Amino acid sequence: MSKEKIRYGLIGLGGICMAHEWGYREKTDRMQITAVCDINAPLAESRAKTYQAKAYTNYQQLIEDPNVDVVDITLPHTLHYQVAKYALEHKKHVIMEKPLTIKPEEGLDLIQIGKNSGVKFTVAENTRFVKAYLEAEKLIQQGKLGEPRFIRTFISGSEVYRLKITDNWKGRLDGTGGGAILDAGAHSLYLLKWLVGEIDEVVAYGTKFVDVSQVEDGGIVTGRAKNGAFFSTEFSFIVEAPWNERLEYHGSEGSIIIDQLNNPPAIFYKGGRDIKGTPLEVEYEPLLWKIKSITDGVKDFVDAIWEDRPPKVDPMDAYYAVKIIEKAYESASSIQPVKI
Repeated sequence: MSKEKIRYGLIGLGGICMAHEWGYREKTDRMQITAVCDINAPLAESRAKTYQAKAYTNYQQLIEDPNVDVVDITLPHTLHYQVAKYALEHKKHVIMEKPLTIKPEEGLDLIQIGKNSGVKFTVAENTRFVKAYLEAEKLIQQGKLGEPRFIRTFISGSEVYRLKITDNWKGRLDGTGGGAILDAGAHSLYLLKWLVGEIDEVVAYGTKFVDVSQVEDGGIVTGRAKNGAFFSTEFSFIVEAPWNERLEYHGSEGSIIIDQLNNPPAIFYKGGRDIKGTPLEVEYEPLLWKIKSITDGVKDFVDAIWEDRPPKVDPMDAYYAVKIIEKAYESASSIQPVKI
């Protein structure tokens, strides 16, 4: 006997939601969008027509809709906790954009509510699905890099236009809860936890180029992992170039350098004499790599519900990233190392 399709409700219909929808178009055999919600009523009505779904402007009403099994939340960061909590308490499966929350204790609360409600809960952390990082994980697990010594990440792109609009949520503390360290750090610190392990201490510094913005548009979080490796994670939202992520993983036996704007984007070096290196099996797709990782993430959650298995992104790892971010902001306010 075939299963009934999983019924999805989308809350927040901005640009990132479109990337989620592209993923869902590949899963119409297992799911369907039955409801959408946005405070912009014409937008909600328009998108609802696309799916022959019901349109809402009130998120509580969508969550209470009996024809919704799963809620996909793509809202400003400061709204994550209240909306996800309402959905989990109503026993809806939840996938939510990163960061998990702006306060680590709120993230733990959501995770516990999800467990108590017996539903699946994850964060749409696309880092887990970036092809280059998956290839790096294989080499690390095979021991080809040896012991980790130094890891560096850099996330860059331009948010200058949105940061200059004073009523846009991106540049307001009441919309984001923080700037580049929170927004981009959610990715990089999740990546560190995944590929390197837990962190021992951090030192952080934030800076602001766009004066009218309330949040930092650049920052550095550096420190030491518990296994002894040093790391530096860097973020800039004032770079006028295509959005990019860079990872340098330097171990005792070799290194991997990943840069999505380079061709090839990922190279493995076996040592100091290996001038050419070995390109990893990663396609050069400077404008598509991020979208593909986002769509792969939302597709995984559909499959996790359908197959009744855990999603690949454990929300506890997303919580850990927020925990480190909180310590980074504590350090940035004093420019002193902070123990985790």
